[in-house]
Amino acid sequence: VRLMQVSFLQMIRNLVEYRNYMPASVLQRDDDDETSAAEQEASSTEDRSGVYSGSRASASSASSQGARGIGKAMLLLGSDVRVKRVTLMVCNMVGFLDVPGTNRMQACIAGYLQASLYHLRASKGIPDSFSGDRLYASWNGVRVCSSHRTAAYHCAKDMTADKTITCKLSIGLVSGEAKCGNMGCEGMKKYSYIGSLSS
Repeated sequence: VRLMQVSFLQMIRNLVEYRNYMPASVLQRDDDDETSAAEQEASSTEDRSGVYSGSRASASSASSQGARGIGKAMLLLGSDVRVKRVTLMVCNMVGFLDVPGTNRMQACIAGYLQASLYHLRASKGIPDSFSGDRLYASWNGVRVCSSHRTAAYHCAKDMTADKTITCKLSIGLVSGEAKCGNMGCEGMKKYSYIGSLSS
């Protein structure tokens, strides 16, 4: 039984790690409008950098809560395309190519992305994709956010004021009505937004 428990917890840790490589736009929770027990536990035992600061007993409890939290996660893989009012963000690091040294560049990107994800989650934003120094995010597309324009504005403001981000950011926001859903073909699909949005 002990071996089964250890194997199960290892599987949960692996699933959490794998989720980091999956676009957030295809991950949907059935408890978006309330804070789950797992999220409450995580917020009380984990700091912004993701470094665990609780006791071993609390770690076991967090793993148990996390398992139930993962059980509530669903994949948004349907082909339904719906018209919604959304707000989209694109963010770039200014002077990205001028950062000297590969290691320093990687550290700079990691810090920028970690802080950005923190602010996105706090504002109910969904990180859509990340490439090089460019980050795309959305509000009220995958996850319901009635005050999406205000939430996106405050998220952008908090990101630019965050002292843990060592580089200057260039952020653009657009809002309006768009067709939202998974689009593509059998070999490749992506949650997309199509419409005439204004800044």
